[in-house]
Parts: sequence; C-alpha cells; structure tokens
Amino acid sequence: MDKYQFYLELARSSPGEVLELACGTGLTTIPLSKAGITMTGVDISSEMLAYARLKAEGLTVTFMEGDARTFESDKRFSMIYLTGNAFQAFLSDQDQLDLLTTVHKHLQPHGIFAFETRNPEGTDLSDQEETEWGSFIDKDGNNVKVSGTQCYDASQHIMHWVTMRDWGYKRTTSRIACRFTDQDTLHSLLTRHGFRVEHQYADWDKTPFSPSSSSIISVCRKC
Repeated sequence: MDKYQFYLELARSSPGEVLELACGTGLTTIPLSKAGITMTGVDISSEMLAYARLKAEGLTVTFMEGDARTFESDKRFSMIYLTGNAFQAFLSDQDQLDLLTTVHKHLQPHGIFAFETRNPEGTDLSDQEETEWGSFIDKDGNNVKVSGTQCYDASQHIMHWVTMRDWGYKRTTSRIACRFTDQDTLHSLLTRHGFRVEHQYADWDKTPFSPSSSSIISVCRKC
C-alpha cells in the first residue's frame, strides 16, 4: 500500500493521463485507476494483460500489448512509471537506452518519470547454491515448497535467479535475469538522456537514498 500511495501522490502532483510500462496484471495500474487517475498500462505479455483486463472490469483504464523499448502512441502523458523493479528487466545498455527514449518521447514537457531498482551496493550478490526460500498453498490447497539459486555475472551486472517449486509429485523450474545498475551510473544515464533527477529515495516513506540502501527509487522530470 505504501508503494501505491507513493505513485498516487506523484500522479496527483502532475494532473493528466498516466502510463505504466511493464504493468503486468495491473497490480499498481488498477488501484491508481480506482483512485481516479486516468491510466494506461502497457505490457509485453498478452496473458498478463488478459488477467489485468478481467480484474479491471468496470474501470476506465486502457491496457495495451507492447514492448516498452519500441512502444508507440500518439498520446503524451503527464507521468510515466515502472514498478516491481521492472527497470532491471532491461538487460543491456541498448535496452536501457531504448526504454528511456520511449519514456522521453511519450512524456509531456516537464512530465514525471519514476521507477525503482535494487541497489547493487545494498544487495547480496554472492553466488548461492539451492536453498529453501519458503512455501505457499496453491489454489487446490496443496503445500508447495519453494527453493532457488542465484548466480551473479559481474561482467554484465546481471543476476540469474532460478526458482524451483516442489509439489511432492511434480517439480517446476523458472528463471529470471535482472540487471543491477549502481546509483552513480543510473544518475549519469538519466541525465545524459534528457531527464533531471529530482529525488532518489531508499524506500516508499521517502527516506533519502544512502549507499547501503536496498533500493533506489528515482523521481525524474523531462528536461
């Protein structure tokens, strides 16, 4: 709820239509829409968008399938944001540049761009063998054990996480890669590509960022 409130306050500070890139199933898009913000959500996954539309029935929110690196719209938004550490899914310099180009193009003059990312200095990036991460009860009432590994590619600044889910009678594996960008590099990247960094926080309570913070929450404005 703190995260929703953070982005809601930002949206209200810059009235107009808001775009969430990499919106997934609308976990943040929908609460902002319910709060009266005119929302558009874009995601590359048609399956996630189908569920988002189901959850948003009756709301005036638009969901569109698209890649944040190449998304095109005639609309210009007062605010654009990514959350859920989605910025880390852009794994190369070119991916990050293409994302920022999309954002800059679709923002109104002096519009707000906000996102969060894990801070490499405040994160355990050590390689780890399979360890227990916890468990959950699935929709059928089965207890599912969750374990995983992590392996960090320091040359590319990419963490590779492998998650295993064990039902006892079956076991599934999923993989995710996330790029870690340090605060100095992030600040330089944003400045070079048309943004003024107004604030960087450590958490949703707006604690000022410090080198040991686990997150970097950036609030920028289009120059």
